[in-house]
Amino acid sequence: MKRKEFLRLASIGTGIATLSPALLACSPEGKNSIIFPEDAFSRPLAFPEEIRATDFELAAETARRTLAGDTASDVYTLNGSLPSPTIRVKRGESLAIDYQNRIDQESIIHWHGLIVPPEMDGHPKDAVQPGQTYNYRFDADQRAGTYWYHPHPDKLTGPQVYRGLGGFFIIEDEEEQSFNLPSGDYELPLIVQDKRISDRGRITYNLNRMDRMMGFFGNSLLVNGIQAPYHEVSNRFYRLRLLNGSNARILDFSFSDNSSFYVIGSDGGLLGRPYEISSITLAPGERADLLVDFSGYNVGEKVQMTAEPRNGMGGMMNGDGGGMMDGRGMMRGSENRRGMRGMMGRDRRNSENGGAFLEFRITKEEDDSFRLPQILTELSFPNEDDAGRTRRIELTMKMMQGAAIDGKFFEMLRVDQKVQQGALEVWEFNNRTMMAMPHPMHLHATQFKVLERSGGSLAPHERGWKDTVRVDAGETVRVLTKFDAEKGLYVFHCHNLEHEDNGMMANFEII
Repeated sequence: MKRKEFLRLASIGTGIATLSPALLACSPEGKNSIIFPEDAFSRPLAFPEEIRATDFELAAETARRTLAGDTASDVYTLNGSLPSPTIRVKRGESLAIDYQNRIDQESIIHWHGLIVPPEMDGHPKDAVQPGQTYNYRFDADQRAGTYWYHPHPDKLTGPQVYRGLGGFFIIEDEEEQSFNLPSGDYELPLIVQDKRISDRGRITYNLNRMDRMMGFFGNSLLVNGIQAPYHEVSNRFYRLRLLNGSNARILDFSFSDNSSFYVIGSDGGLLGRPYEISSITLAPGERADLLVDFSGYNVGEKVQMTAEPRNGMGGMMNGDGGGMMDGRGMMRGSENRRGMRGMMGRDRRNSENGGAFLEFRITKEEDDSFRLPQILTELSFPNEDDAGRTRRIELTMKMMQGAAIDGKFFEMLRVDQKVQQGALEVWEFNNRTMMAMPHPMHLHATQFKVLERSGGSLAPHERGWKDTVRVDAGETVRVLTKFDAEKGLYVFHCHNLEHEDNGMMANFEII
């Protein structure tokens, strides 16, 4: 690269480093900071319909819905539901799902976190055209967990998820049910997504060059498709199944009074034991299973759930060259850890609404027979010493073109990695390029164990089975996985959907 071009790009990076996530993902009008409606917490939380059948149709259609303000937005629905229906099945059940594509783009569904045959996985090559149907037939034969499903067509995943396609896929089994975890009205599936909402209340999705490089960031948080709702609860334990369904924004979830809660599960089901925490950071595609105890509140009290944006540019050397910015904008290195907030993420807890997106109102006293278990399950991870090989995957930036994997953009049928069926391997994701940014990496056809991240210790929810892991800027994350899925072609990719749509995806073939 010529020195003049290098200096120009470096100056762009330096400028980016001083911006907030709102400005970086900014629309021309500069209105992309997280905003809160004047009538916040005036609408009740709602939940999508549940499907408990094993043979059913999912019909994707265009619709107009009012999500904020008084102006309808163009959205996509499944079976008329926004967000998409929650599918709830028992482990081992055989499913027959017919996906009818009635929207104006080609589409296909990926069952995120499920291990299914390659022709059932939602590879972009299998996308069907408008008016066509794709027939899914597979067994939900894996441990209980909070999985989800969403579209996966090449170059169109971002807009289709953003406009409403995607919902929970919950598997139940006898082991999990033996703990008598809160269920029914006491189990709350929560899909949190940021949307870019105009002054009139219409959601917009128009990508500029910065959006393609950084990802599409909204200016408002919606939960289950509703802006700043409230939910009435009793003073007892509740189970929150939490999904960051955003296109690109990483969110740090907590409560407005800094009260603690328990994380009991992650992407691939229950953890070994509950962990008491006061915040949890989820990248797009990640899930967390939480237990929240409202028994310490009196009837009539309120508490809000908050979400602090934690996205960050990185890969910039600090002043003495001794550390790197991580994906939350925090300096890593011997002298640079002291409480620095992200250069693209700031602490919003002092803002007017404190980053709150959901208000819980304690309205009823109720006896609660649930007791928090001390042990949940035995996590039978394979031994790293038995791994047959290590693959090093480079997460790179091609100047002014976008993010790539090993320097290459996605091609539909090019095989980038070949893996022996049954092989146990370590995959090492390296995010070290100049102006690197966080990349939530998702592997299809497998669940994995996160071995380590060079930027620090693992969070509690990263100690269970995972299918998506955040790789911060300047960081290396190593995962251990066994490829037991059926032979065939699968993909792995960044779950920043604009990165994925613009080529940050690769094929691997199980042979």
